[in-house]
Amino acid sequence: MAVHTHYEAPGHNGWAIYYRGPRIIVTSQYVEIAAGRLPVRRLDDVRQIHVSRHSVRVTALATAAVEVGLAAPFAVATGSVALICAGAAAAAGTGVGALVDERRNPRWMALRATCQGRPVVLFETASKREFGQVHRAVLRAVELDRDYRR
Repeated sequence: MAVHTHYEAPGHNGWAIYYRGPRIIVTSQYVEIAAGRLPVRRLDDVRQIHVSRHSVRVTALATAAVEVGLAAPFAVATGSVALICAGAAAAAGTGVGALVDERRNPRWMALRATCQGRPVVLFETASKREFGQVHRAVLRAVELDRDYRR
């Protein structure tokens, strides 16, 4: 995978490297992945996909059901409405925490696009930091290319 190591600011000759990693190289002219080089000019509909590998919602729902299931018999035995309310509040807190965690910490992130009408996966990782760097690099390359063509 030979890549030019000459860095130039866009505008001089229009060529720059925005991100260079072991699995993807993003330049102002192309994005190089294992499948080959994809011209930046041909990339459309670049989007990020966040996937949860393990369903946190299902785990939270099960935990919440156990909490309510444990609180209900004690509430009936003691005649305490406050106890069932406490169990329901704990269950709700577990659910909200799971939703917030899933949104902020996706288990898998992918960067997808279409290239000449075909869907293509540009990059996948579990690292938020690396994903952010690649995502910004691809967006920068696509936006600057579009601005250049106007």
